[in-house]
Amino acid sequence: MLVTRRKMLGLSAATMGALALAACNNGGGSTTDEGGSSDKALVVATSGLEGKFCPLFNASAADQDVVSFNNVALLITDRMAEPIYKGIDGETKEYNGTEYTYNGPANVTLTEQADGTVTYDVQIRDDLKFHDGTPMTIDDVIFTLYAYVDPTYDGSATLYSNDIQGLAEYRSGMSTLASLIGNAGRDNTDFTYFTQEQQDAFWAAVDDGGTKFAQEIVDYCTENAGATDVASAAAAWNYPDLPADATATDFFEAIGAAYDWNFAACEAETAGTALSELIPEDVYNMGSQGVETGDAAANISGIVRNDDYSMTITTNGIDATMIYQLSLAPCCKSYYGDPDLYDYENNSFGFPKGDLSIARSHNGSPMGSGAFKFDDYTNGTVHLSANADYYKGAPKVSNLNVVESQEADLITGVQAGTLDVAAPSYSMEVADQITEINGGEGVTGSVISTFLHDYRGYGYVAAAANKVCVNNEPGSDASKALRKALFTVIAAYRDSGIASYYGDTASVLNYPISTSSWASPNVTDPGYQVCYSTDASGNPLYTDGMSDDDKYAAALEGALTWFEAAGFTVADGQVTAAPAGAKLEYQCNVGAGGQGDHPTFMILQEAADAFAQIGITFTVNDIANASDLFASYQSNQAELWCAAWQSTADPDMYQLYHSNGSTNYYMIDDADLDELIEAGRQSLDTESRKTIYKEAMDIILDWGVELPVYQRSECTIFSTERVNIDSVVKDQTPYWGWKDEIEKLELK
Repeated sequence: MLVTRRKMLGLSAATMGALALAACNNGGGSTTDEGGSSDKALVVATSGLEGKFCPLFNASAADQDVVSFNNVALLITDRMAEPIYKGIDGETKEYNGTEYTYNGPANVTLTEQADGTVTYDVQIRDDLKFHDGTPMTIDDVIFTLYAYVDPTYDGSATLYSNDIQGLAEYRSGMSTLASLIGNAGRDNTDFTYFTQEQQDAFWAAVDDGGTKFAQEIVDYCTENAGATDVASAAAAWNYPDLPADATATDFFEAIGAAYDWNFAACEAETAGTALSELIPEDVYNMGSQGVETGDAAANISGIVRNDDYSMTITTNGIDATMIYQLSLAPCCKSYYGDPDLYDYENNSFGFPKGDLSIARSHNGSPMGSGAFKFDDYTNGTVHLSANADYYKGAPKVSNLNVVESQEADLITGVQAGTLDVAAPSYSMEVADQITEINGGEGVTGSVISTFLHDYRGYGYVAAAANKVCVNNEPGSDASKALRKALFTVIAAYRDSGIASYYGDTASVLNYPISTSSWASPNVTDPGYQVCYSTDASGNPLYTDGMSDDDKYAAALEGALTWFEAAGFTVADGQVTAAPAGAKLEYQCNVGAGGQGDHPTFMILQEAADAFAQIGITFTVNDIANASDLFASYQSNQAELWCAAWQSTADPDMYQLYHSNGSTNYYMIDDADLDELIEAGRQSLDTESRKTIYKEAMDIILDWGVELPVYQRSECTIFSTERVNIDSVVKDQTPYWGWKDEIEKLELK
């Protein structure tokens, strides 16, 4: 999953602060039983609360944390993001030399049928309860599934994109009111599905609030991205097709069309003000108001209720991502829907089709079945209390406060006692600060205890194949050789650069995948290789024990062989002429804040000095504003750039590397790679998929469009003085952390 400019802007709008309130709520408690249960509140720092706590509609990471405390996930995954299929029975998995047993709310059995369909048999526990005491049954799961695939659903989940039998037929015959009006156009005279008054109100809102929304983006891009008019601002915002004389209204219409006039989804594009604040509520709600336009199936044939605690879901074919969709949080049908409208046998699923208004009304007042009950959200703090009926046992902590906090306050907040748990951005400076607070004991000591795990993503340097190529042939052997020449030199400086920036809290990567993924190649795997470490003839450039200087010299010698293979003129250790379509100078964009503050900046600078020795000018362009960096490669203007991916639980590569991938900014187009990526989606066996993805990654590296650079660490810090550190989850990973066993955490 790509962390985009828009998502970052959306999160930055959240209210910050409220540490003082946390301090008041954290004091004066006492232990209430021998098991460690305390009436003091565990205070957890967060940032980016949006107040959308209904599992169906939450979006920000902070809101998702609240949802996870308040709800159970139907299907859980282990420390390496592999699904736990026998949650009720419990599954024992080995990680880092230790066996751990995982328990969850459900058992899931996958069966591939002879006709190619796949059946998911789902059985849930019979002792699950929602926080109001209502027992959870399979009908609550079915209600939730129907909400997620409703034609008007506008949350962030994508269950509707999976090929469940009968899903397309059920979703047909309905559009949102906004989609119908917007797609009909301003001059529409057919009022079959809406009125003249509704149409007039819609376009008046577009001309007023919509124009203001787009103008904010234009102003932002003018100030920060060098835009000179609406068209250039739109291009910087990844809307490159507007005419030169486009207006802000034209820009908003392009945004609206891109999201099929779903105004809630359009919020992702904000440069400041929420669209909901700029257009009337009745028009805004048109984006989620369903209108019947034709016939549709009365139900989804692939979703079948068996009894009170079991069901089946059948898909038309194998889709490896489908299993992860079952990580949804079952919602109480009598709370998020209308209990009088749930009648499975008569195709009524708890709400009128096309109307999720009841569920939306509970965004700020959720009710789940998780370890903690939601009490309120006031003054930047979410207050929760322990659920005595939690299926894994009542939490040891009676109260949990999730508090909006600023990055600069996280470490000192834990030190001072206003916070118990926080996740500061980890660096050598942070490690030094914590060590000093601990009186020199290290990052884990008498005041603060630090838990590290690999970040769910990695940093890389990328090249656009159509920008760095020979003779305008991005996929030719010559073009691949050119990009490999560049990466061979840059790769040589990764070890020293990452050690300088991160110390021992990050490692150098050799494959384009996070080491936290189960599909990541291991050093001991057959065929494992340090990337860009051979010359054009396949000879290794480095030997064991080679000094850094010798390594850098060997990299230059190897690069010269690649330049020669690309058709460059090479003589006496110098590159003197470029073939058609190539150059003797290239530029790499890096978002180092204009001050060189980036883990890859020093690597690029040292590589630039090395390139100069062989006649290549390599410019490191330090971009101060992250938005400008994103715009440079998303609009296919950058030749090379530095960025980072955040990985999803499933290692599916379609979005990033398939020729039709929505964020294939590398412009890689390889039929063999496409075939492998599609094959990876069509297998349910993780070992088979791992082999497929290793072969796919070899093709990506052969194209020379991505140089993996580093896998950094993330940290969570706890107050050693107030938290029983022995109760904190061990061997944490991005997919299994302290929050996954929150019920075991104890305060002193």
